[in-house]
Formats: sequence, structure tokens, C-alpha cells
Amino acid sequence: MSFVLPQPKTVTDDEVVLSREDWDAIVRIIGEPAEDDVGEDEDDISAVAAARDEDRQFAARLAAERGSAVETVIPLDVVRAKLNGAHPIKAWRDYRGWTQMHLAAKSAGVGRDLIAQIETRRKKGSVATLGRLARALETSIEALIEDERI
Repeated sequence: MSFVLPQPKTVTDDEVVLSREDWDAIVRIIGEPAEDDVGEDEDDISAVAAARDEDRQFAARLAAERGSAVETVIPLDVVRAKLNGAHPIKAWRDYRGWTQMHLAAKSAGVGRDLIAQIETRRKKGSVATLGRLARALETSIEALIEDERI
């Protein structure tokens, strides 16, 4: 949708005054959605519903394989922490409110020292280790792997 903005009658720091005719024209254009906008909205809503259904199926499959719930959506706090430079394991651990010791106790065989080394990026952690940590943090292993291209 595009239109030419009307020329204001007066402009101050606090207000812009338009003619009634110009105001009514803007309201007509903005107030009534075009038919393609409605169809596009319906397509967007369908796509979001399909993606959410796919996420639910994925979460159910992972939960069945692991025997416990798994978060397949990354919480905003985790995303923010990662964007601020935190290792994904630390971001998830902080999101859960856990210490490294607590995570070590929940993750069958992964010591606190190894968790600290992975979080500080001195070690990467094997697939088996990341799998144990992912199960403990109730997330997917993919959520704990850093993309080195970034």
C-alpha cells in the first residue's frame, strides 16, 4: 500500500494540522485493508499454525525418545544472553536458574570443571557430553552448539 502524503497546513514541534479532506483520505486508505492484505494475512496465519504444529510434533518425538519434556523453542532470555556473548550452555543454565554444580549433578557424568571449560570456550565438549547436557537442560543438542561461522 502506498500513497502520497498530503501537505500539512501547519507544522509545530507538537502537532501537524491537515485539512479535513486530506485526513479523510488517509483514514480511507489506512482504515480499510486491501483484499490482497487479507489474503496475505490468512497465508501468514496458516504458515505460523503449520510451523507451530511441526514444533509440537518435533517436541513430542524428542520427549518420547528421551522420556522427558524438551523445549524446542528458544526463550528470549536465552537468545539475549547468546547475543551478548554467552555460551549457549551458560545461557540455558542461567535461564533455568542453575549453578554449574547443579547442572553437573543433573547431567550424569559431566563434571562441573568440564562445564566451566565448555562455557568459557576452552573445550568444545563431545557429542555425548553435549547430549547429556541437552537432556539435563531439557533442550535439543542443536540449541547448545555454537555456529562457528558467526
